[in-house]
Amino acid sequence: MRIHYRLAGPQDAIVIGVLARRVTRRWILPDQPASAAPPLLLGMSARVIRKKILAGQRFHLAWCDDGRLVGVAAMREDSHLFQFFVTTRMHGHGIAHRLWQRAMLDAVRRAGTRRFTLNASAMAVPVYLHFGFVPSGPLKVSGTGLVVQPMHLDLP
Repeated sequence: MRIHYRLAGPQDAIVIGVLARRVTRRWILPDQPASAAPPLLLGMSARVIRKKILAGQRFHLAWCDDGRLVGVAAMREDSHLFQFFVTTRMHGHGIAHRLWQRAMLDAVRRAGTRRFTLNASAMAVPVYLHFGFVPSGPLKVSGTGLVVQPMHLDLP
C-alpha cells in the first residue's frame, strides 16, 4: 500500500475532522479531565478546520491508495504544530516522520523558520522527543483542564 502526501484544501475539512477526533478520543482524552473534551473536539470540527485552511494554516495530509486519510500535520504561522495525527492502524509505518518532515521543510522554505513549537499530550511526548523536540518548561493546564507539555525544536 502506497502513501501519498499533499496539502489540504477546504474540501478536505470533513475527513480531517473525522480522523482528528477519532485519534483524539482514542489516545488523548483518556488522560485528560472530562471538561477538556468539548472545547478540544470543537476545534477539530469540519467548520473550524475549513476556516483555518481558508485563513492560510497549512494542513499536510497522508492518503492511502484506497482513498483513506491516514495522517495530518497542521502548522500555524509556519512555526507551531497544532494538530498532528496518524490513524492507529498505521502507527509504526513512518507516516508521522514523513508528515513532520514535510510540514517542517515547508515552513523552512516558506518562512525560514528555525524554531518550532507544540503542546504535546502525554502519549505523544515520546514521538516528539524522537523528532528532536525538547520540553520548554513545566506542564501547562488550560482553563478547561487540558494538560499539555510545551515543547520546542531549534534547527541548527
